[in-house]
Amino acid sequence: MKHFLNIISALIKGGIFFLLPIILLIVLLERAIHMIQPLSHQIQSFLGIENNRIFTPFLVSLLLVLFICLIAGYIAQRGLGKRMIEWIEDHILVLFPGYKLMKTTFEQRAGIAQNHNFPVVLVPIDGWMMAFLVEELEEDKVLVFVPGSPETWSGNLIIFDKAKIKKTDLTQHEVHKIGRSLGISSFETLKGKIKI
Repeated sequence: MKHFLNIISALIKGGIFFLLPIILLIVLLERAIHMIQPLSHQIQSFLGIENNRIFTPFLVSLLLVLFICLIAGYIAQRGLGKRMIEWIEDHILVLFPGYKLMKTTFEQRAGIAQNHNFPVVLVPIDGWMMAFLVEELEEDKVLVFVPGSPETWSGNLIIFDKAKIKKTDLTQHEVHKIGRSLGISSFETLKGKIKI
């Protein structure tokens, strides 16, 4: 009976964590569409399609939201928009622990910025710990971020001698996956990717 309850509990938790981002996306889209509907009514009136069965207010609002996202994405990658985002990240979002690492991992998973990936290294702390090589410093020193487990967005920044760390073939995503699962079933992920 206990085994059965454990399976049910794991399935429910898995379902919650699967549905949560989808529900959040739907709620955000619904809010954005609701906010933009007055503008879509005006656009429909201007174009003379307010009674059109294809271009309903909902569809016009959805297209407007997607267009605004497209324009915002373009601005974010160019001159002033890019500098503004960098300033916000450097002066405001830096107050939120793990933001930069979370953003980098998300960009890597989404295929937005493959070139901004932190290499995974091993550092000698009570054996060997997996860490992200954040920065190379002067005098052969390096700054690494050692993620916690199971919450991999929290951890410690530590300065090491460059000669003491070991490079691996692991990716950020793999380290997060191992950390969240407390290392359970990590043999296949680690196989052939670390040399101690």
